[in-house]
Amino acid sequence: MGSDSAHKYEYDLVVIGSGPAGQKAAIQAGKIGRKVVLVDLNKFVGGVCLHDGTIPS
Repeated sequence: MGSDSAHKYEYDLVVIGSGPAGQKAAIQAGKIGRKVVLVDLNKFVGGVCLHDGTIPS
């Protein structure tokens, strides 16, 4: 709080989740010149399908 080392980030779109829909949204926004950040709980993109298996499996 109040640190001089705080950073300011500006994005046009924040995508929550890196599953197929999140990836597609981020890619399409980037293609039209938007600044995008993709946020996910996992270290790597892919969502549930990649990390935990499809539902139902």
